[in-house]
Amino acid sequence: MKPVLKTSSLSLAFALAALSGCQGGASTGHTDTQNSTFRHGLPPTLRDADKLALTDTNVDYMLALRSAALKLTGNYPTAADIQKLQNSQNQAADYATIIDGYLNSPAFASMQVSFWRNTMKIGAGETVGTPAAMNDCAPTFAASLVAGPGVGGAGQDFRRVLTATTDGTGKAGTCPTLSNGVFTPGEAPAQTGIPVTGVLTDKAVMAQFMSSMAFRRGRWVQETFMCVRFPAETGTPPVSTPSAPAGYVNPWPWNSITGDDPVVSPAVAPINFLVRDGLICANCHATLNHIAPLFGKFDTTGAYVMGSAFKVPTPIATPRDSIMSDWLPAGETTAWRWQKPVADLPALAQAITADPGFGRCMATRVWNWAMSRGDVVNEGSVLTDALANPMAAAFVADNYNMKNMIRRVFNDPNYVRY
Repeated sequence: MKPVLKTSSLSLAFALAALSGCQGGASTGHTDTQNSTFRHGLPPTLRDADKLALTDTNVDYMLALRSAALKLTGNYPTAADIQKLQNSQNQAADYATIIDGYLNSPAFASMQVSFWRNTMKIGAGETVGTPAAMNDCAPTFAASLVAGPGVGGAGQDFRRVLTATTDGTGKAGTCPTLSNGVFTPGEAPAQTGIPVTGVLTDKAVMAQFMSSMAFRRGRWVQETFMCVRFPAETGTPPVSTPSAPAGYVNPWPWNSITGDDPVVSPAVAPINFLVRDGLICANCHATLNHIAPLFGKFDTTGAYVMGSAFKVPTPIATPRDSIMSDWLPAGETTAWRWQKPVADLPALAQAITADPGFGRCMATRVWNWAMSRGDVVNEGSVLTDALANPMAAAFVADNYNMKNMIRRVFNDPNYVRY
């Protein structure tokens, strides 16, 4: 089989222009006018390809409707919706009405549960040794905040995915069940000795992301709700003694985490997070080591264990349960970011939702889902500031209503262009 050569209409136009020159057009004083040989008689889309390449004027509400229906309801548009749009005198208005119908349908709630299972990397059957219903608490709770408590319900403040706690009756409602588009409030398996803090105290989440020194739990929070891998912070390191090595870009002082650094201390640490040559581990761990201890008292089943002892292992030659000095030297406290200390999980939840990155992350996830782009973390499908910042600002101004943000994205002029 011969290879197929694909070329754009713009490239073809330039090739034809060159051919005209070879035939003597340029040497005889030929000028490229609208009636010139190489353009005259060509179809408009080919003749004007160099102009059309600068703008995209193709609006197709029918294709947009098909894509939106699959994402929002899991099915193709109905014949009635197709006919309505085909016969419409105002496609933009009628398309928006159909989108509202999708957002207020029972199917949308189910699709949101699937979306959050995928986003949170947890769901029915995902965690070994825990009931399937328990595994669905976190994604179903997130979906209920987006879709609303019932069919056609208004979206709720999405910050509650992290900040929700018990109400005046002692209930938190962080494990609802879904039936025919209606979310029925339910309680996640109880934890003892720690207040409910959205999905941050969810047993299935803590079990799913169990690891040495709780690093996977800290990474899950960072990637799910901030959409950025570690290192989470970059900037000019503050003046500190001793000075940090070349290549260290985290704003935390170099000696703010545990490590075996003779310049810092002659003591030998269990794990050296202050390696000075090769990969600078502290670029990530300066932040992560201040977050992970907050998740260190959940055991392998995801249950919080009261007391001062941590229930995650430190991976050394003779494994043992972690102690605070494995993460941080004496005098250091847990924190979300440099100069943003947090003492417990409720404080961590407040710090995350107040971070500008939270709104930007949620906007990015909605946009990528709507546009069929890859995952922002795994595939690096980030948005430009010009696109992400206005979306995040509107999300925050709208009291973190993600259902309204989804509506705006699926009605965005870019969504209906192909």
